[in-house]
Amino acid sequence: MPVSSSPFRRLLAPSLLLSVLSLAACGGGGGSDDTPDLISATRVIGQADYVSGSANRGGAVSALGIAQPLGPIATDGSRFFIADYGNHRVLGYAEIPTATTPALFVLGQDSAADSTPGTGPTRMALPASVAIADGRLIVADAGNNRVLIWNRLPVGNTPPDVVVGQVDLLTDDPGTAADKLSFPVAATIANNRLIVSDQNNNRVLIWNTVPTANGTPADVVLGQQTFTTSVADDEEDGLNSPAGIWSDGFRLLVADSGNNRVLVWSQLPRSSGANASFVIGQSDFSRVTAGVGQGALRTPFGVASDGTRIWIADSGNNRVLEFDAFPIANNALAVDVYGQDRDSFSARLPNDDDQDGVTDDTPSARTLSSATGVSVFANVLYVVDRNNHRVLAFPG
Repeated sequence: MPVSSSPFRRLLAPSLLLSVLSLAACGGGGGSDDTPDLISATRVIGQADYVSGSANRGGAVSALGIAQPLGPIATDGSRFFIADYGNHRVLGYAEIPTATTPALFVLGQDSAADSTPGTGPTRMALPASVAIADGRLIVADAGNNRVLIWNRLPVGNTPPDVVVGQVDLLTDDPGTAADKLSFPVAATIANNRLIVSDQNNNRVLIWNTVPTANGTPADVVLGQQTFTTSVADDEEDGLNSPAGIWSDGFRLLVADSGNNRVLVWSQLPRSSGANASFVIGQSDFSRVTAGVGQGALRTPFGVASDGTRIWIADSGNNRVLEFDAFPIANNALAVDVYGQDRDSFSARLPNDDDQDGVTDDTPSARTLSSATGVSVFANVLYVVDRNNHRVLAFPG
């Protein structure tokens, strides 16, 4: 089964998982006299406790562990889904889980003990994100170069109702066209419009109505001027390895990962090649420099909003930044940070609970290691902490 390449996927492939973290929390170098001010999570999913950080809880694949989750979780307040990227499956729960809650079922595998990638109606390869909208479940099945749509939330490993990016559920044929995808890493539905981040084609595709037939072509492309080009670019109309997306059906946020920025469209475009309105993480559209600070980003991968505030999973800086409003100018400044000291926006090391400039031997309830997914529901912020193989919940 061919799986398309991606710079981000190659960097964080399952075969390159971090070594098992096994010593006491905060076991790094010498501490500081001042106690760092970091926000503590109130819930952990995928690990038995806050100081564990190995894939699949250090054991075999099961209904309790996860391996290198990538995109945001999805929940409607009761049902809960995680795209378990490294295990080629989606985990489904009948309630918002805790550290001891096993998944009720899996999508993409025959059982919770299986983790073999595949192409077919009930198989997946590197599923990158999940979303719930209007009672539907949407999965970006990146390794199969397709997006899957269930018209009702599934309760078992049942085939989806619709696939886009492929002509049917048996085909894996990446491409650059209005009806093709190449390693899509995020997908959502907003105001009856399907929006997909098509990473290897350096574009975002929009369907003006939710597709009801397999292989339906997109109506709008962003990041490119036509459906047949895939060049990486910057400026206000370019994209480079786009990742996470968020929309309320009227506005659009795109984590333009390769350009170290997030693009903001104040109105969800209805024409191809539309310019973004504002940029976060850079002072203007021509700049793509990675950085750390109150207004800088380094390989941002996830983005979410509650309609007012914005959260960005700033993966290369091992943190999540919070902005208090949608920008009205370029280079907005964050008002808070998760995973690093709140008194300074200059720290960027993973799992540095004491903020002494040395990565600790274990994670903690306050640290992150390559945060790649972020979502908010009912004033709770869920962060996909990729290299710690877990999901953390914070008060939003």
